[in-house]
Amino acid sequence: MCNKGHSNPNRVVLPTNVTPSHYTLTITPDLKAFTFGGYVEIDLNIHEPTKTIQINTKELTLHWARVEIDGKTHETTSTSYDDHRETTTLTFESELPKGAAILSINFDGILNDKMAGFYRSSYKDTEGNTQYMGVTQFEATSCRMAFPCWDEPAVKATFSIKLKVPTGLVALSNMPVESITAVEPEEMTYHFEKTPIMSTYLVAWAVGDFEYVETTTTKLENPVTCRVYTLPGLKEQGRFALEITPRILEYFSEIFGTAYPLPKLDQIAVPDFDMGAMENWGLVTYRTVALLFDEKTSDLRFKEQVAATVAHEIAHQWFGNLVTMEWWDHLWLNEGFATWVGTLAVDHLFPNWDTWSTFVTLDMQRGITLDSLRSSHPIEVPVADPHDIHQIFDAISYSKGASVIRMLSNWLTVDVFLAGIRRYLKKHAYENATTDDLWNALSDESKIDVRQFMNTWTRVIGVPILNVTEAEGVVTVEQHRYLSTNDVKAEDDETIWWVPLGVSPKPASIVDANQTLKTRSLTFDAPEGAYLFNKDYSGVFRTNYPASAIPGIGQAILDGSDLVGLNDRAGLVADISSLAKSGHTSTSTFLDLVQYYKNEETYVVWELLSQRVGEISSIFTENTRINQGVKHFQRTLVDRMVQKLGWEFPEGEDYLTGRLRNVILRSAGRAGHEATVAEAKRRFALFVSDANQDSILHPSIRQTAFEIVLSQGGEDEFRQVLKYFHNAPKQDQQVIALLALGFVQQPELIAEVQALALSGSVRSQDITYLLAGLATNPTSRRATWDWVKNNWSVLGQRYSTSMGLLGHCVKLPLALSSDVALIKEVKEFFADKDTKDFQRALDQAIEGLEVNSAWVAREEEALSEWLSANKY
Repeated sequence: MCNKGHSNPNRVVLPTNVTPSHYTLTITPDLKAFTFGGYVEIDLNIHEPTKTIQINTKELTLHWARVEIDGKTHETTSTSYDDHRETTTLTFESELPKGAAILSINFDGILNDKMAGFYRSSYKDTEGNTQYMGVTQFEATSCRMAFPCWDEPAVKATFSIKLKVPTGLVALSNMPVESITAVEPEEMTYHFEKTPIMSTYLVAWAVGDFEYVETTTTKLENPVTCRVYTLPGLKEQGRFALEITPRILEYFSEIFGTAYPLPKLDQIAVPDFDMGAMENWGLVTYRTVALLFDEKTSDLRFKEQVAATVAHEIAHQWFGNLVTMEWWDHLWLNEGFATWVGTLAVDHLFPNWDTWSTFVTLDMQRGITLDSLRSSHPIEVPVADPHDIHQIFDAISYSKGASVIRMLSNWLTVDVFLAGIRRYLKKHAYENATTDDLWNALSDESKIDVRQFMNTWTRVIGVPILNVTEAEGVVTVEQHRYLSTNDVKAEDDETIWWVPLGVSPKPASIVDANQTLKTRSLTFDAPEGAYLFNKDYSGVFRTNYPASAIPGIGQAILDGSDLVGLNDRAGLVADISSLAKSGHTSTSTFLDLVQYYKNEETYVVWELLSQRVGEISSIFTENTRINQGVKHFQRTLVDRMVQKLGWEFPEGEDYLTGRLRNVILRSAGRAGHEATVAEAKRRFALFVSDANQDSILHPSIRQTAFEIVLSQGGEDEFRQVLKYFHNAPKQDQQVIALLALGFVQQPELIAEVQALALSGSVRSQDITYLLAGLATNPTSRRATWDWVKNNWSVLGQRYSTSMGLLGHCVKLPLALSSDVALIKEVKEFFADKDTKDFQRALDQAIEGLEVNSAWVAREEEALSEWLSANKY
């Protein structure tokens, strides 16, 4: 097919004079030499006569290429490679005429260990020997590392794939196996059925010693075979994902009005994996902890992670695979929608999990927090160079994207919104689409110009803050851009968003049923008693209440009033704590509000309360008076819940109570709650002394116990947790150990944990777990930034092809620091380095330091006074 016209003339794209319609591909991997051979025949349409054909390649050796037209062979006279554009230009002696042609290329590639392209992933077999599997990861632009292609989302084609693999190994691809032939005793060729028309980034295959569990959909006209593939001995951990997969497929087929179009859906756990998962059509690949879950040995939080990730990836089978973004500017169409509708599916499957409230506390906050920085970007962000694409796989594309979709779906009603989605999918199936195409479908369905509502939310950087004032029985609300640096200039503040106010109880003077603020400000008569903005927290903004309104809202919380539901209680904590950090209100106002939560007993609210109060003691860690005073406040806050919940997990307990217990114990442990610390030490000693004491530390509180004993202990505790990490048979158990190891206090142990990050013992994708612990621990924070600097060349090389791990190496160690001197130091360190692949992360890290240091400087005196006045 022809490429659509490009809206951005600066895009680094291939010429449109030649386009592919079908690839016939043969790949022969060598899992011992870590190479692969390849041969591809590409059916072409030559739209105008040409002497050159340009294709995407990267790290491939092309042995020969030729074009056949009407039985005549045209050999190449030369090939040239452009390293920056990642293209090979094939030049022919005579002009190739307009019409159909077949391009044949013979090539070799590297089965690399960079988690991109066609790569190798290692694991230990039952004998303790290292074995390898091969798997692909092509999004965004790594298909070109596996075979020569037109590696752009709008250049769709069909694919017939053959894999030649050693006898005894399993080969998988997007489509079912058509046939298997024995080439020779040691080699088998797997022939896969032809794919539908699709983008290159969604092509996939895997080769290895796999086993699987299987089920089939029961409610679809054409049943879909669903399998979860794992390495040997792990398939039973795939049962939970397998159980929910057909239910999600059936749910989406119903609400999207289009059946899942392939005959099978395979999902495979990969031990080395850069992202959480990848939605390859018919063969979804996952980081192990995002797919496998063991009811007996896994931390409960991984169950929700598996459900959310599986639902997100299955959503992509329609939104992304069936209808694909025209170019990476519209990445959010894929990721924001899959996040929203994935949450809808999890809520449908598990209505008792408070999934939408978790969305308010996690996704929504991630999106707004990042978008309150100047170094953020609009949801629809122009991307010209493929080198920049991976930097927008962030909380704006995923979390803010999903949050504005949730806001829009509530504004239109979910039924009307889904009807518009059905219209969009039907019109653009097997094609490419833009954000405007989605707005057109929703506008046609709702008879409302959705673009008017949404353009400011997707095309403009930032989110609004609503400043609320009260005077003489009148409430005035005024919108401005919200910046966590609290230094909005006139040029920052030109946007007027359409804001669904969600005032409750609804004022009679606001006649618009949707209460949409379309101007800078609005006034209405003050309701009797307490009132809220953003009821149910579907609006993507912060509300800055006057200090006079807080006691009324607080009393409603204390009384258990219907005015403040679960989302409202969580959202208020998020808003007021964020506004305290940015200086729009005071930290003491936030702590005043928190005291009204003394009867709170829900997981989602406590998750946020614990995080936001803990952040104060963490960022003010250099001020001993404040740090200790806030920890005293925390201990008082959690004491009732510690006593109520204890450490045991009763049989048949509901899911969220189990999650809550860990939040409470973690908060208590970090605040130095004596009884919690003592019990953690007692249970840990029993746990490590006897292999049969597994139940003494339930998997869902194991990380918390490890964290407590490491932060209070020394060498012995460290060796025990390190031993647990090395001996843990499952990746989710290794993850909890890595997160906890960063809490050691002794300089020599901190150095050992840092060294572990680059050792062969820790998978390269798991560095983030170690860095997260080391950065949360105030004792190791500064040393970890120094370690990143000292190891920068190694880190840069190791993560050169990663989607975002290099950016995490910059951001994580600095995220909770408040040392103003670090700002200059960070800028100077990177001044002479090539930062293009992580520039956004670097800018965000520096701006975060500015926000944190300003918070400490502004609040130290007043916060000390509040703590003393309240006897903390």
